[in-house]
Amino acid sequence: MTPGNSPKQRARYDEDGNIVLSLGASPAPEHPRIEPKTVEEPRFSFTPEPMIERATAMDIDAVQWGLPDEPIEDISNLPVVVRENARRRVTDQLASVRASVADALDDAERDAIVAAKRILEESERQVRSTVEDGIDASYGALDELKSIFRSFGRFVTQPVLVPVRRTKVKQYSRGALFAIDVARFGGTFAAIFALLFSAMNYESFAAIASARIEPLLAFTSLDDSSSAQKSLAEKLRQVPTLPTAGDGDAGLAAHLPLVGPPDDLLIIPKLHLRSPIVTLPTDSLVREDWKQLETDIQHGLERGVVHYPGTAEAGQAGNFFLTGHSSYFPWAAGDYKSVFARLGELNVGDEFWVYHGGDKYRYVIDTKKEIVPSDVTVLDQPVGKRIATLMTCTPVGTTLRRLILTAQEVDPVTGEPMEVGAHQKQQKRPDIKLDALPI
Repeated sequence: MTPGNSPKQRARYDEDGNIVLSLGASPAPEHPRIEPKTVEEPRFSFTPEPMIERATAMDIDAVQWGLPDEPIEDISNLPVVVRENARRRVTDQLASVRASVADALDDAERDAIVAAKRILEESERQVRSTVEDGIDASYGALDELKSIFRSFGRFVTQPVLVPVRRTKVKQYSRGALFAIDVARFGGTFAAIFALLFSAMNYESFAAIASARIEPLLAFTSLDDSSSAQKSLAEKLRQVPTLPTAGDGDAGLAAHLPLVGPPDDLLIIPKLHLRSPIVTLPTDSLVREDWKQLETDIQHGLERGVVHYPGTAEAGQAGNFFLTGHSSYFPWAAGDYKSVFARLGELNVGDEFWVYHGGDKYRYVIDTKKEIVPSDVTVLDQPVGKRIATLMTCTPVGTTLRRLILTAQEVDPVTGEPMEVGAHQKQQKRPDIKLDALPI
């Protein structure tokens, strides 16, 4: 039988969806041949879980399905069984894709873990290698340092013969000779520095030394006091008459008002110090010419202690600020280069007096401190206090720091602190009329 004589076969679907072949008893009407199309395998990509669920629930009746050897046709007209088979095939393929994606994720996770382990192992190896190299280098440096010290020790302890006299030679080590030279040089430098420093500040050091020596001199001269008293008594016996000094035992000075000296003075009883107070013009302060202000202060210090321009007057609310030299160049002009050399001997509770405009103002120290030269807060003017400040350079002979003594103004008679606006109490005098002035 040749192919040309073979009966034609047709395939169709029955009601149950089975394929039925028809052998040509009567030829079926011929239809135009439809060439089968090659169906490409669908390409799937990873779809998140919600998208897969929506894909499985999608209506696939309008999708064309078929085998490569059968014509492609719309399955919406196919029986139910065929449509269910198509849905099952789609579901199986989607499940396969999900399994493939899960396997790919597992493989990626395993690869990432392996890569991380390799990185950590390599990092650990490099760190261990670096630490070992550092330790080896440290040991090498330590050995080198030990070698240097051994060489230096051999050099220092090497003996050297030094002629002491013409016929005598003494042996020293190099280290001993170096120490002797350092001691000689250092001692010579220290001696020269001490000599120059003392010469530059001899007035201040002499004032401090004399204050220390005076009590000792007074103690050693007690034996001569009785002879001095006898000599004075003999001279008093030769006085012809006694001066008239008013009635009774009270002298004329007891009836005179408390009148101070006409000039402004600072008196510190504990230091036996009496110094003029120099008041400077405020022109440079108003112009903010700080260089000229410093020049004015230096010129004023030649004539006593300086009342700092712009600060309160004695007896006023604020800060009455005085400054003076503790030491200065010996060739500089002025007689007050060491006026505050002993200011450090004052302590809290000591007092000083200020005479200003004929009135006496009494101050008691309540604060003692040292500050840096740049601390200008000590010039502040409190509006609710009546205080005074004494300032000088410290240590004596240097300008490293400033010694600050702050004092509260008190009543000259009662010693009570003076409030702002308060007036001094006047000492009571006996009401006595004088008939005549004493001769």
